[in-house]
Amino acid sequence: MMATPHSRVMASGRKREAGITLVEVLAALAVASLVLVSLNLAMTTIERSVGKTRQTLGNQAAVSTAAGLFVRDVSRIAKIRRGGGTPTNGYLFEGSAQQMVFPVTERQGLSSRALYMVRMRVSEDRGIVRLIRERTPFAVGKSPGTNWDDSVVLLEGAFDIAFAYRAQRSGSRSWTDDWSGASSMPEQVRLTIGDSATGRLRAPVIVQSLLIEAEIECSAAGAECNGPQAEQNQ
Repeated sequence: MMATPHSRVMASGRKREAGITLVEVLAALAVASLVLVSLNLAMTTIERSVGKTRQTLGNQAAVSTAAGLFVRDVSRIAKIRRGGGTPTNGYLFEGSAQQMVFPVTERQGLSSRALYMVRMRVSEDRGIVRLIRERTPFAVGKSPGTNWDDSVVLLEGAFDIAFAYRAQRSGSRSWTDDWSGASSMPEQVRLTIGDSATGRLRAPVIVQSLLIEAEIECSAAGAECNGPQAEQNQ
């Protein structure tokens, strides 16, 4: 049976319709792929942004906590003369840009208080900087020990941390990063926390004054003392 012109036209139309439908399907699949890729990139960006925000907030919280503990410790530094109890021997305080060692009075219980030596130091390991606080009991009449206990990492990360000291009332208004073997106590201690990658500050510079109003005159060998003695600071 021979095909009529009408039947040939209908067959050609069906072929064109089938071809157009296939192209539309392929185009739809391509558009869907692009949409999925775009959504994946958007979700990845959002996850990275959320993670970075969480990390930033966590770092800021850690910086605030470390700053608060620094202020608390410095404000409780005790004024204790070295062995012999004479002014020429100086005080139990050593400070550098990366470490401070000082005595504080802390509560042992609800009513009793005891003396401790505290060391706050900066350490670095493979680009990770840590601000560490340690302490050891201070036995009256004996030299401070070197067996540090209660080690706590106050801050950890890509930080640039440094201490500095000055005594304004003594005529020294400039900051120094070395306060070792001095015959007097510093009046203020500064803590700087920066970003080691950018060089920018991670927190405002913290300057804390030593609230010393009394001197503990019981550090000499053979001295008998159960706690701080009220004596006006000269």
